[in-house]
Amino acid sequence: MEGFSQAAENNKAPIFAVLEDWLEPGARVLEVGSGTGQHALHFAASLPGICWQPTERAETLPGLRRNILTYATANVLTPLDLDLATDSWPEDAADCVYAANVLHIVSAELGAKLISGAAQVLVPGGVLILYGPYKYRGQFTTPSNADFDQWLKARDQSSGVRDFEWVCKRAREAGFDFVEDRPMPANNQMLKFRCAL
Repeated sequence: MEGFSQAAENNKAPIFAVLEDWLEPGARVLEVGSGTGQHALHFAASLPGICWQPTERAETLPGLRRNILTYATANVLTPLDLDLATDSWPEDAADCVYAANVLHIVSAELGAKLISGAAQVLVPGGVLILYGPYKYRGQFTTPSNADFDQWLKARDQSSGVRDFEWVCKRAREAGFDFVEDRPMPANNQMLKFRCAL
């Protein structure tokens, strides 16, 4: 596995348990920011009825493509270039847009583009699923998340743990209805939004 991520390995099982509950049989999933592809590989192998479309920025794409080519099941598609800064979204419609640990890495502007872009590619009634840490009413849920936010900002001032309310507002503006906020291990959350019919 090229560029193995321990964090992705640690959280894939609890995330899968939620995806198994939330995804419809036969769903076409577009993953934003697939990284090494560990989530794509695990989820697609565990749910053979779904179709998984990994994506990454151009500079990270070669390693992801090699991992998918080497390890993936037949229901994982060839990874595509998706750069939030250029709105280079795939043309094919998706039933679900999934992004894990992306909103706190990218700037708020790019985070908003992720949400609005997802609304453009989802079928009516499709879902947006966002995994990661969030603040609530401006407050961190744990001291460790506050420390993590400081670490993020030290490496990139435009990154940082996003406010749940900010995410919900951007989602409403893009035409989503809030569905569920599910607590996850290691002080993370899974947020589910549904594209308005």
